[in-house]
Amino acid sequence: MNKTTNRIEIMNLAVTPADQGQGIGTRLLTFALNWAEQCGAIRVEIGTGSTSFEQLYLYQKMGFRVVAVVPNFFLDHYDEPIVENKLVLKDMIRLALELKP
Repeated sequence: MNKTTNRIEIMNLAVTPADQGQGIGTRLLTFALNWAEQCGAIRVEIGTGSTSFEQLYLYQKMGFRVVAVVPNFFLDHYDEPIVENKLVLKDMIRLALELKP
């Protein structure tokens, strides 16, 4: 947690393909949000790919709002193209959730 701003960033949240669709991602994210509140965070941030449709749905369902788009993030930071949902991943979508004080 960034002590000066009370923000926490979730850096990685993943569920194996065989285990997806069972609510595990929702439970992991709920756990992380509860932990963030207990730590005194006022904001939780997360980034995902613009072609990560299921992840974007989950984060918005959990109350996250889109706060920024980082153009060409995946083109600039990865040597090989990433293809997701039959699209070349280019941009990062940044989302944030303001927690209750």
